[in-house]
Amino acid sequence: RDLFLTTAILDPQIDRSVSLDDSRIAERFLHVVKETKEGITVRGAKMIATGAPYTHDFIIFSFLQFDQKNREHAHILIVPANSEGLHIVCRESFADSREQNHILSSRYEEMDAVLFFDDVFIPWERVLLYGNSEAVLKLRANKTANSLAFHQTVVRYVSKLEFVTGVAFAIAEAIGVNGYLHIQEKLGELMTQVDTMKALVIASETKARHDESGVLVPEISYIDTARNIGTKFYPRAIEILQQVGGGGFVQTPSGMEDFYGPISKLMHLYFEGASISAEKKIHLFKLAWDLIGSPLGARHELYERFYAGDPVRAYASQYVKSDKDSFTEPVWNLLKEAGKHGTKRNYTYI
Repeated sequence: RDLFLTTAILDPQIDRSVSLDDSRIAERFLHVVKETKEGITVRGAKMIATGAPYTHDFIIFSFLQFDQKNREHAHILIVPANSEGLHIVCRESFADSREQNHILSSRYEEMDAVLFFDDVFIPWERVLLYGNSEAVLKLRANKTANSLAFHQTVVRYVSKLEFVTGVAFAIAEAIGVNGYLHIQEKLGELMTQVDTMKALVIASETKARHDESGVLVPEISYIDTARNIGTKFYPRAIEILQQVGGGGFVQTPSGMEDFYGPISKLMHLYFEGASISAEKKIHLFKLAWDLIGSPLGARHELYERFYAGDPVRAYASQYVKSDKDSFTEPVWNLLKEAGKHGTKRNYTYI
């Protein structure tokens, strides 16, 4: 039926220092307050619902680390956007209708929102899981689901990094700085970002294996690596773009109309680029500003920093989940071999 769905999986930032054992938090995080033979009633808030104003349904679950005593918080739901008691609280819009001045903001604003559930009724047919904390956690950790879901994250990183790289290359050429060594170094760094991400996508697909249901699943270890470094790559790519364009970004005219007005001759004279016309150069700089300086650009940088969750926990999780023996065993084997040939002391390894 060509329905549009979005997720709301995070809990409101009230007091991150406490857990569900604090009743003040437990009461505000989305939880079940009533069960009947027709369904359940939920109360609380969820965030961040991207695309909320124009979605048909919300997929609702949580990243909370709960146990069975928190069964009222253990649920996975599909909630209609027009449910009675559901309130969609949107942030300020970053859209800008002036297409010539805001090429990205006029096209790609997608809106984010917080959802308030003021005793919203959910019929049982829309309750995928409820009350079984272990089952909810198991589904949330499902390797097939996560591998397929996070694969698109890395594909998105490749696309966005390629675009930022293209804009940076064009800026450097437009103002004649692409011959300087320090600029070439920065542009080369952008290329390594793109190639690294592409290589990790290819590796995940090359090492793909069928799961027990016959679904071809990309190798998640490479995907996890890409998601982790992506939180640093994208902000760095934006920083490089800022450094390449420098002060030119804040010296662009407020609109393109002056290129056709009384001072048109002066506009073309003083805004001309090294290899392109003044009008084309300003259009390019306005596009770049939409990436680095507009509200939409700031939103995307923040989004990429935290899309994969807490970066510190993500890196730590990759270590915890890794096959550490495959790295340490060669070290111990080398030391063991060296011990066999030692002249002064014999080593015993257990």
